[in-house]
Amino acid sequence: MTRFPMPVGWTAEFFSHPGARVLMNSATLNTVDKISMTQSRHSSKGHPSETGTESGFLQSASLAIVVCAAMLTGIGLLAIYASSSMKGAQQFGDSLAFFRKQLIVAFGGFAGILVAQKLPWRWFEAMTLPAWAFSLGTLALIFVPGAYSVGGGAARWLHLGGVSFQPAELAKLTLIMFLARNLGRQNCDLRKFWSGVLPNLAAFGAFALCLMKQPDFGSTVLMGSLTVVMLFIAGLPFRYLAIMAATSVAGMVAAVLAAPYRMARLLSFLDPWAEVRGGGFQIIQSYLAFKNGGLLGTGLGESRQKLFFLPEAHTDFILSVIGEELGLAGILLVCGLFLFMSLIGLEISLRQRTRYRTLLGVGCTALIFGQSALNMGVTMGLLPTKGMPLPFVSSGASSLVVFLAVTGILARLARESASPAETSVPAKESHRVHAGKPAHQIT
Repeated sequence: MTRFPMPVGWTAEFFSHPGARVLMNSATLNTVDKISMTQSRHSSKGHPSETGTESGFLQSASLAIVVCAAMLTGIGLLAIYASSSMKGAQQFGDSLAFFRKQLIVAFGGFAGILVAQKLPWRWFEAMTLPAWAFSLGTLALIFVPGAYSVGGGAARWLHLGGVSFQPAELAKLTLIMFLARNLGRQNCDLRKFWSGVLPNLAAFGAFALCLMKQPDFGSTVLMGSLTVVMLFIAGLPFRYLAIMAATSVAGMVAAVLAAPYRMARLLSFLDPWAEVRGGGFQIIQSYLAFKNGGLLGTGLGESRQKLFFLPEAHTDFILSVIGEELGLAGILLVCGLFLFMSLIGLEISLRQRTRYRTLLGVGCTALIFGQSALNMGVTMGLLPTKGMPLPFVSSGASSLVVFLAVTGILARLARESASPAETSVPAKESHRVHAGKPAHQIT
């Protein structure tokens, strides 16, 4: 068999890529580093131009991901202004109530992104456990009668100190932070179920128990998917993945069969025209909105379906209003921005120098992609109806704050890796233990 010669330094370049190294255990890393050091004696000292190119890309990626978030937020503000005026006037006596609230939160959120760029990574890691515990505590209040307000058959809103918010939105981010911190440790061995896998599943399971009490089946499925993705990226053996997949499918089937309204939603999804005035009403109104919009839309503010025909026009089904007023062109713009943002986020994650930051970036990117895909799938009739906001776009302070925080984290990851101090550190050093601490705890 013909053997092709391996270029000198190829092993060092390939295995030093964080996307490859993040999945290696310590023994593999030691072997690779020895090979890399041997090859480096026979090669040049480096390629400054390549380092500069990577630094330039990461700086551009940091700006690009914030610009994408700003564009989606801007589109959302226009859609909220167009779709919520009548409901605002009816509910609050102010046609601009929803728009004004979203605008204030947006300004505060983007200011928060600027602040997040200055915070040390030690702060992020130190806040992980308190944030996760706070999220669990607020979710657990569902078991306290009267703590949550009930609307639409579910208890989603918690009132604390005159402030109302949805703890499920915050829980998505804190779960990602917890898993990244735990899985990012070099001593986390996912080949051992009880000590490696189970603690991470328990972190999700505690949230899931509270979410199903609300009930919030959609957020439970999304957070379960995020957990599986991060475990997979961290190197979970396939035998555990297969067991988790089978268990998840069985659990979802049991959840649907146990709740008659979930079964009704599933049947309405399969044939919405069989219940035009019942379970199929919402998705049929969404279809009509897309039909009215055509290619270029009816024009801003000209939607007819938002006039109390389409329930939750400014929240869960805001994409339908965009489709009606901006047409297929508007839908493609929104989808393109989410896809571009997800691809940039993934590339930022794979260019990180530590397991912790790679996993944090992957989790944040998966949250943006996963929730946007779920919302669009429901709006377009590809998935059963489920109340879940479209990131950055739907009206809702809790969701917007969380997704702007996610944007800030991704932008920070890009800027941190683009800094000279970060790019000059050899990749192998980022996986070493210094003074008894994992490298991801050193900034």
